[in-house]
Amino acid sequence: MTTRAPEKEPEESGHGVRIARVGGVPVYLTPSWFIIAAIIVAIVATPYFPDRVGVGVALGVTQALLLLVSVLVHEAAHAVSARAFGMPVIRIVANLWGGHTSFEATRSAPGRMAAIAAAGPGANAVLALAGWLLLLNTSGDRTSALLSGLVIINGSLAVLNVLPGMPLDGGQVVESLVWKATGDRNKGAVVAGWCGRVLTVLLVLGFFVRPLAQGQAIGFDSIWVLVIGSVLWTGATESIRRGRALSSLSRIRVGSVMQALTVLPGSATVQAAIDLPTIVLTLDERGVPCLVFLDTGHEIAPSAPLISAVTRLPDENVVEASPDDDVTAVVTAMHATGVGSVVLTAAGRAYGFVNGADISQALARP
Repeated sequence: MTTRAPEKEPEESGHGVRIARVGGVPVYLTPSWFIIAAIIVAIVATPYFPDRVGVGVALGVTQALLLLVSVLVHEAAHAVSARAFGMPVIRIVANLWGGHTSFEATRSAPGRMAAIAAAGPGANAVLALAGWLLLLNTSGDRTSALLSGLVIINGSLAVLNVLPGMPLDGGQVVESLVWKATGDRNKGAVVAGWCGRVLTVLLVLGFFVRPLAQGQAIGFDSIWVLVIGSVLWTGATESIRRGRALSSLSRIRVGSVMQALTVLPGSATVQAAIDLPTIVLTLDERGVPCLVFLDTGHEIAPSAPLISAVTRLPDENVVEASPDDDVTAVVTAMHATGVGSVVLTAAGRAYGFVNGADISQALARP
């Protein structure tokens, strides 16, 4: 009946290696990033083989680092914009497909969300322009090669991400525009998802099917187009699924799926928690109600302190919501963390507990 709270803080788990903390926001690098780094090094270094291997590898590594910096600048622009609108930023992550910025959209509105989405490509466009201006006044092959890489990388990131379809930033803008026009954000997610699917089809037709029909051999570029297309299609489909699912969730009230909850001090005994008919939790060292006592079937001494028999929920799974609210915010938190339990708070005080299974049962009712 016990699972110890993890030694790492919630934001430290499952996001890769923390490489920095900027303005209090942790920045992570996932292991998958090294795959794209290796591909870049191989592409850049190949022309230098076999006579200048060292130079080629050095340039490849530099270009890979330029990509990382460009992605982090992109994500930092999202983070700065979110903070400017009063939305707490949780983390920035760089991975194989670029990166993502997690923030609490507690004060979201169509215009704000569109501005946050547009900030990332805008930052890359500024970097590309700056690199191009420096390139005009630069001599030397290596310096020119690096600046050219900076321009190409950031120009590509800017152009790709403004395309109007999910899961790209341009898709977020489409979602916001439909949200503004209809008052329904979920409808915006569905429309943006279909736009993403159309973009994916056009990408594959233009850069894979057409060259193949013209008799060109299938090479690395063609395979890469299919990989990117697969990622875009998956993200677009997820946007459609999420929009439809959240539309269904709007009819379910938090109070209809909520379980009663009791807050005990960490020094209370496990037996005291067992004797209560409600869900029991205690506060962590920061005073956050995220340490939940769950019956896992494991033996533990009844006299043991409660703090030794709790499970720590991610901070995102502590949700401020009233019983009359719909469960959208609750499900969004579960989806973001992959943890199917949420503690409900009112003015920072815990009062209820929701399981994903209870929401699923409510959705199944006619």
